Amino acid sequence: MTTTTETIAPPRRTVGARALDILGRYGVLIFLLLLIAVFSILLPGRFFTAANGVTILTGQAIPLILAIAVLFPLSAGEFDLSVAANLSFCGVWVAYSSSLGWPVVLVLVSALAIGAIIGAVNAFFIVKVGVNAFIATLAMGTILVGFNLLVTNGQLLFRGIPDELKKIGTTTFIGFPMTVWIAFALALVVWYILEFTPFGRYIRATGSGREAARLSGVRTGPSLAAVFIIAGTISGLAGFLNTAWIGSANPTSGPEFLLPAYAAAFLGATVIQPGLFNLWGTIIGALVLAVGISGLVIAGAPFWLPNVFNGVALLIAVSLSVLSARKRGDSTR
Repeated sequence: MTTTTETIAPPRRTVGARALDILGRYGVLIFLLLLIAVFSILLPGRFFTAANGVTILTGQAIPLILAIAVLFPLSAGEFDLSVAANLSFCGVWVAYSSSLGWPVVLVLVSALAIGAIIGAVNAFFIVKVGVNAFIATLAMGTILVGFNLLVTNGQLLFRGIPDELKKIGTTTFIGFPMTVWIAFALALVVWYILEFTPFGRYIRATGSGREAARLSGVRTGPSLAAVFIIAGTISGLAGFLNTAWIGSANPTSGPEFLLPAYAAAFLGATVIQPGLFNLWGTIIGALVLAVGISGLVIAGAPFWLPNVFNGVALLIAVSLSVLSARKRGDSTR
């Protein structure tokens, strides 16, 4: 008596399904390339130039660093709405301390320390006290804005900032300012941490399901505290570089950085690794915003349109993230 076994092959995916998968994974990247193509055609000789490319990357370096900062709390399932105010507060401190004659290295270290302390205070209220992260960091951001206005009386700080500090923001290497290279170096470090270290896996596990992560042995409390401290430290770096690049500190400049940072991070969660906040996706998201705004400005768009563009981009990015999460949930049922 003989028996036969049949191997049932999994159904082949249709060409349309594969195309949709590619579009879902790389749609934002494709949109970026389309933006470049459209503006290059509509603005010949003005948009697609080496000078404009340098301008785009230079202007996006600080916002990208702040977007990298928010990656950590977002990956852990939380928000940090104080990062932009942290940037502004540390930027004011950099202008003030450097005008007193502090060495640049000491100014940098102190800015990083202040940013980390602000992150640690956030972590205390969120992890120890149990305050909702949205509320705690929003309150912290508001407090920092108030302190900025108190210290500066609402005035721009520019007097006494040494040339040694300004050179950090203006010195170029292979055609790009040092701020661009620092942002790139930071991106590599963060990519390694999030993708190849146990700490990165702990953060992702905490964000995917806190109770499940805790039951699996992940110390979710310390992991959450760490992400807010890291976000604060990176915000302090962004504040230092912003003051060095501009050569002054505006006490009210923080809010303009917050929305682009989150828009880039949420756009990034729809590309490369859909459903996950990831480094390379965030970079692509930041470039989409930068290219779009650059094209609009060169085309002579009204001054209010870039804000609308950023807001629409954030709304679309969050919607795509929600739809992607819903699709993954349906596929696992």
